[in-house]
Amino acid sequence: MALRELTGLEVFRPEYKELDEQQKALVLEVKTKAGELFDLFSKTLGRETAVAKTNLEQAVMWAVKGITA
Repeated sequence: MALRELTGLEVFRPEYKELDEQQKALVLEVKTKAGELFDLFSKTLGRETAVAKTNLEQAVMWAVKGITA
């Protein structure tokens, strides 16, 4: 399978895409489980924890983008 170049409009999706019920449920599940992990991370302090939280936020963003693509 050949890779194709994405346009800016494809990457940034200027129009809202309506999600089906399965996608909505999966997004909710990802965010709920990530919230639990975020709360667990919050029991510790430090630079490493801040980095872990930031990377968790990024992981959720990419997971949601993958679900809603």
